[in-house]
Amino acid sequence: MDASAAGAARLMAALNEAVRDFQSYGYEQLLTHQGGVSPRYGGTLTPAVHPTAVVGVTFGLRGGPRSGEGREASISVSVALRDEMFVVEGEAGADPLHPGEADEPWEYLRELPEVGVWDLDECIALIRDYTAQLCAYTGFLDDLGVPRTS
Repeated sequence: MDASAAGAARLMAALNEAVRDFQSYGYEQLLTHQGGVSPRYGGTLTPAVHPTAVVGVTFGLRGGPRSGEGREASISVSVALRDEMFVVEGEAGADPLHPGEADEPWEYLRELPEVGVWDLDECIALIRDYTAQLCAYTGFLDDLGVPRTS
């Protein structure tokens, strides 16, 4: 295996670890907010100007004054390749409370800064750090008004 293939394998392994961490996080949130959420797990390779991979968990929200029927919230880490540099960012947010209002933006509750690095080891470290920070945000659904299981 040449160096570039080994690097690709290490990056894929780090993204796979992040997916597993977000699965655990989503399951814990499901247990504490039963009836209020329905999680979807995984990652995507999004159509973008630059190659981008996103891993995380998306919740369909139900119940609670701010959750709104049909509203979705997600918590994720993305890594993109721009100008031969890895760019990593993380966020936790929800779509607008009143869908259909074109000017209403996503509601971001946590945004981790976009960081560009040249080194693969630094990229992997950022993916792990951002995943850990976001998975430690146990009050995410609470902040969106999703009631906890009694």
